[in-house]
Amino acid sequence: MPHPRRSLVQAIAPIVLASLALTAASARLAAQEIECDPGDTEVRSLRFEGNKTFSGDELSARVLTTPSSFAKRYFKIFGTKRCLPSDGLAPDVQRLKQFYENNGFYDTKVDTVVSPVSRAVVDVTFRINEGPPMRLDTLEITGLDSVADAASITRDLRLRPGGRFGRLQMYADIDTITARLRNAGYPAATVLREYQTHAEEHVAEVRLDVEPGPLAHFGTIAVSSRDVNGRAPEIDSAVVLGLLGFRQGDRYSDRALIDAQRNLYNLGAYRHVGVDLDSASIGDSVANVRIDLREDYMQQVDLQEGWATLDCVRLNAQYTNKNFLDRAKRIELTGRVSKLGYAFPKDAPAIRNICYRPYLDQDSTFSSRLNYYGGATFRQPTLFGTHWVPAYTAYTERRGEYRAYLRTTYIGGDASATRDIGFGMPMRVGYTLEYGRTEAEPAILCAVFSRCDTRSQADFRRNLRLAIASVALQRIRVDNLVEPTNGYVLGSELRGAAPIIGTDSSQRFGKATFDGSWYHELTRGVIVALRARSGFITAPRDTSGARLPPPQERLYAGGANSVRGFQQNELGPVVYLVDSNQLDSAVTLADGSIIQVLKPNARESRTIPVGGNTVFVFNAELRLRDPFFPQLLEYVPFLDGGQVWTRVGHVQGFNIKSIVLTPGLGVRLFSPIGPIQLNMGYNSHPSQPGPAYFAAPVDVSGRAPLICVTPPGVEPVPYKETSTGIQQGQCPASFAPAKSSSFFSRIVWTLSIGTNF
Repeated sequence: MPHPRRSLVQAIAPIVLASLALTAASARLAAQEIECDPGDTEVRSLRFEGNKTFSGDELSARVLTTPSSFAKRYFKIFGTKRCLPSDGLAPDVQRLKQFYENNGFYDTKVDTVVSPVSRAVVDVTFRINEGPPMRLDTLEITGLDSVADAASITRDLRLRPGGRFGRLQMYADIDTITARLRNAGYPAATVLREYQTHAEEHVAEVRLDVEPGPLAHFGTIAVSSRDVNGRAPEIDSAVVLGLLGFRQGDRYSDRALIDAQRNLYNLGAYRHVGVDLDSASIGDSVANVRIDLREDYMQQVDLQEGWATLDCVRLNAQYTNKNFLDRAKRIELTGRVSKLGYAFPKDAPAIRNICYRPYLDQDSTFSSRLNYYGGATFRQPTLFGTHWVPAYTAYTERRGEYRAYLRTTYIGGDASATRDIGFGMPMRVGYTLEYGRTEAEPAILCAVFSRCDTRSQADFRRNLRLAIASVALQRIRVDNLVEPTNGYVLGSELRGAAPIIGTDSSQRFGKATFDGSWYHELTRGVIVALRARSGFITAPRDTSGARLPPPQERLYAGGANSVRGFQQNELGPVVYLVDSNQLDSAVTLADGSIIQVLKPNARESRTIPVGGNTVFVFNAELRLRDPFFPQLLEYVPFLDGGQVWTRVGHVQGFNIKSIVLTPGLGVRLFSPIGPIQLNMGYNSHPSQPGPAYFAAPVDVSGRAPLICVTPPGVEPVPYKETSTGIQQGQCPASFAPAKSSSFFSRIVWTLSIGTNF
């Protein structure tokens, strides 16, 4: 004979579901009733008074009454106008009372105040008297005597004797107990509840009867699979069984089924993955599993082309085999080139003008060479049957950072493993070994590393081994990975190079970076976005006292995706180059040394970013969709700030007071190639002081072309020409180029493709 309480639950379940469906349907219908018709009363604001347990945001989500949009309230001309519901405020009062009752407040009273603002505009206030909450007097949980670790099943429940009682908390605890039992080997577990409330005393008693059912182990695992055309699959069922993460005879777990489904989806080889418990085996000690799979194409070729302000024309091609060696292993062959048109072909001015020449002409040292990448990546489904997914890559590449460095890797290898250590928490550990060289501007080598002659600069650019161990972790909690409107993303990475793992002794460093982004939708089409980034580096001191890693590992800031009041990488320590027409005079001293002095109000010909070993950047922006073309345009007022420091006295010391702020406005156009954003950042700050050099012509003996020049009123640095080159002291970081004080001259224009963060 069936259990009477279970029969009751089964009988009322359809009624509950039907009522929920009707409630959702009525909400959808009612949503149409706040649209304004002629003669309707507009709602300017919605407030809640007296609510202590729940916030106004939580309560506003439970009522139909909604104020007009931010743009409509404050700009009047555009935005969304919303009016009082056609059936009045009484249904909203009942919704609020029901919400409070479900959370344990049975005596809640709700009044409404409608305050006229003008003839057809009102403010709506819900005044709430929550009343005393229902308290849980006793909680009895039975039926767990046969469960080995019963304490772990009932720990940290929401219901506690003496605490607040609410039906929502009770149902949440029932779900928690059921889920824990099913993960502990009881697939047929159910929880039945009985509760009584005493309105006068404001107390309740709850009894939860747990029926765990038999302890089960996995039985037969049946795999049904077809290829994309409905024929026999390419991936053998024996391979599939080895990727599930559980075997026949293991203790049953709901979580094991979910992990198995994720493992198969992560292969990228299936269009559909179904991992289900055979319903006929529920309630038995043996749980049979059905695997239903639909394969995707096993071989794939992807071609991509694009354009960017710093890359000009870029091309990417990738060939993927998703069933390499018939073992569901994956191999990817990738080729990528960028700076096409600017670096190649160089002798075609018409093609070069396709590129963003105002940027690239200032970086001709590095951007005039083609950037490329060629690599092969081999991925295994799992590592030794664990949840780690390994990948092995061999590659060659050339890549640069704007005005900072050019890195050429003749041969490199990378071994990594990734896994999710929690929902939306990917973790990656890796090891990279490269053989190549890094080229930096001679002015940087002279100013930062005191390598001012061509011989020592050539020694810096020699080919070296660079081995890096790294670990990265992210926590992703956003509603949309491409255009998030609510949620947050946190990330951190640790990187290090030391001789013990294979790097050259001159390349040692340790590096840590941290990133965080937060998004919140204020109202439809209005989003607040915040981001913060920080990082620091430690490295052995060189002869100049600097603690700097190789240029490609330094920290940079400034540009369209950073602090938008500065051009790319120009926030923080910089070195200046000047033309000969900026020199005032040359004086020969008695000992034969020469000094060079700049003219008053001298201007730089080039600004070269140095990078640093400490960085802090933050961005705050308001994303406003255009009211007339919301799918095409977005306006982005922003405030950016930050600084890059180098912990070396003669370059720039760490000082929190040196953080700069730059407000501005961006206009974003949504195009087929991605969002295109034009930013206007206002930079009211004076030029960053830094060393200044005159690049004299290189003579046949290879003498250094860099001569320190100083502004008037600063102690000049004398230099001598010797047989080994030019000898001079440390160039002071005292030159600050003259800057116009007019408003429009302080506007910094940046252009980007893709969302900033």
